[in-house]
Amino acid sequence: MEPGMPPAMRQEIRDAFEQIRGLPFPIYAGDSAGNFLFVNEQAAEFFALNPALDPSVYRITTYYENPEERAYVLRRLQEVAPGAWCRDIAVRLKVHDEFRKIRFVSKPFRDAQGNLCGLLCIALSMSDIEWFAEFEEMVHTGFFEVDRNLVIADCNQAFARVLKYGSPAEIKGQPLANLFWEPRNIALLADEITKSPHIEDRRIKLRRKDGAMVIVQMSCIGIAGETEGIARVKGTIRDATFEIIQHDLPVGLFLVNTDQNGEDIISRANRTFAHIHGYESSDEILSKPIRMFHPNAAAYEAFKTELNKATANGQPLLDYYMEVQDRLGKKHNVVANVRYVSDENHHLRVGAVYDVTDHLRGHTRTLEADFSSILHTYIATINGLRDTMTMLLKAHGEDLQKDETHLDRLRAAAETLRSKKRLETLLAELLKTAAERGLADDPSLARMSKLVQRLALGDTSADKEKDNAALGRRILLEFRKQLDVLRALNLPREPVRNLRAEVEELLRLTSMISLSISLDELNERIPDFYYFRDYLRRGELVQQEFRPNNVVPILLDSVHFLEEFAAVRQVSVVLEFNQRDHIPVLCHRNSLNRAFHNLLHNAIKYSWNKGSERRPWVTVRIEKKDDTVEILIENWGVPIRREELESRSIFQFGKRGRESEDRGRSGTGIGLYDAHDIISKHGGSLRITSEPTFGNLPDMYSNPFITRTYITLPVAP
Repeated sequence: MEPGMPPAMRQEIRDAFEQIRGLPFPIYAGDSAGNFLFVNEQAAEFFALNPALDPSVYRITTYYENPEERAYVLRRLQEVAPGAWCRDIAVRLKVHDEFRKIRFVSKPFRDAQGNLCGLLCIALSMSDIEWFAEFEEMVHTGFFEVDRNLVIADCNQAFARVLKYGSPAEIKGQPLANLFWEPRNIALLADEITKSPHIEDRRIKLRRKDGAMVIVQMSCIGIAGETEGIARVKGTIRDATFEIIQHDLPVGLFLVNTDQNGEDIISRANRTFAHIHGYESSDEILSKPIRMFHPNAAAYEAFKTELNKATANGQPLLDYYMEVQDRLGKKHNVVANVRYVSDENHHLRVGAVYDVTDHLRGHTRTLEADFSSILHTYIATINGLRDTMTMLLKAHGEDLQKDETHLDRLRAAAETLRSKKRLETLLAELLKTAAERGLADDPSLARMSKLVQRLALGDTSADKEKDNAALGRRILLEFRKQLDVLRALNLPREPVRNLRAEVEELLRLTSMISLSISLDELNERIPDFYYFRDYLRRGELVQQEFRPNNVVPILLDSVHFLEEFAAVRQVSVVLEFNQRDHIPVLCHRNSLNRAFHNLLHNAIKYSWNKGSERRPWVTVRIEKKDDTVEILIENWGVPIRREELESRSIFQFGKRGRESEDRGRSGTGIGLYDAHDIISKHGGSLRITSEPTFGNLPDMYSNPFITRTYITLPVAP
């Protein structure tokens, strides 16, 4: 390269060379001094250059038969219009004592002062030109020529084929405007060619013979006539319609191939497919294993199974909904349409995916907002119902109260048993009186005897307490109806009145027991309602909304909120940290509170009683470690299976552990997912262990385990 050639000019020459180096002719670029800059394979062979050496060690001037011809060529190129090609330079070259007559097609490059500093050349022998005349009909590039009146003067078969004409003869003689999709643009193109005769890779919309649009990439040059103006235009077109559809379509298109190692890799993809998977361009995703974009191996195998099923039925796999993850681990919801390419033995498949994440998120947010409003109203109703039930207990069960909000159900059960005994005694006395008056066979009395027998047979076990109370009420209501029938009999009023009073007392006792149990169940469920409402209201966690907050009171808020729930569950929450500590964390307070609430709620809910001598417990500890704080929540109770911990499936949305429904414990499968998501977005980590106690075997999940939840958060500076 000449020392004076600017790097930008060299790059411009390189770019022009790269655009045409693939043509089947000797193509090279050189500087004005005659040094080779770039050569393609045919040029290296043509000039007998050593491919191991830099081409700049060779000079084109050494190949001229008459060295003075080089100066003539440079003068001709200096006269060529900027950006135009010179096509009529013929010289004789000598290569290894062999003389060759060559026609150069050359494009000059000038510096800012207009001085020639480089050129790009195509070297064609006469035999090459003759061969090219036949070869151009085989290539996919359409060649055309237009006269000064913008009429098609000539074209090749490829040009006719792009526009769906049978032969070039059908097009020759037509005005160029007939081929334009928007004829008004022909004047703009003509004006542009007049101002700048060389146009490269211009996107043009043409009309095919069948009326369809075809979008082409056109390059052309205007050739000046003997007088002023453009006498004709020559150029090429290439059908780019599919490329535009492929790259601009808002659907991810892909081609997957099975390589020699049996791995399914991405062989072709458009930009949309690359963007869905976290890449800027389609080139970046090529050769990547497709399975790496599925959440796990099981999900990928499930997809392959469904694809194979559809193929076995002679169908493509349509509208297959699945979750994928991009290269950064971000999850996307997509719908895929895929099929195997025929005759490829399942080694090649094509398809399209479209990302519905935002669409689903929008619908989900709308539904969440609506449901959150309904749930908020529902919570208010539930709280009102709870207050009413509490007042009823106080009004009708004052003699059975254990404290301000709870009934002494053991005492209530004992009173119920005594009342049943009194009912049996009173009925026996009434039956004796009836027999004395000749009414022993009355059906109402017989029915009452059977009802009392059923009442005595009720299940009195603790876990059947509510069912037993409900059954007792049904029996007592039927008994009361039979008492109304006795009015027609000749029986003394006092025994009947005593029976009725005892029935009313039993109804009161059983109702108080049922009401107390229902109130406890309601108190147990209310934290779930609050949590779920807050989850639906959560919105997106935005880093700008994070503020420094003391983590200790945030945790204490969750503990205090769950005090009633823990009392119902008879679980002791033990705080083993200094409540006056100040440990700042950068956080979104409400979200972090929701995460703590869920984890603590789980620990209370899944605790087991250790027997009547000791209540179940949950321990909470806080420990500051350099630039992090670790919060430990520990409980003794329902185990988490080892495989669920290892696969981390417990953190998946909607997933509940296999042992979590022990003793009818309800749940949504959202809490751990939400807590993990919140803590991760705070730059922390959530880890759970579950280990057997008292020498139990690791896989004996019917026994209690010690479960520990470790929350680690960065401490704010």
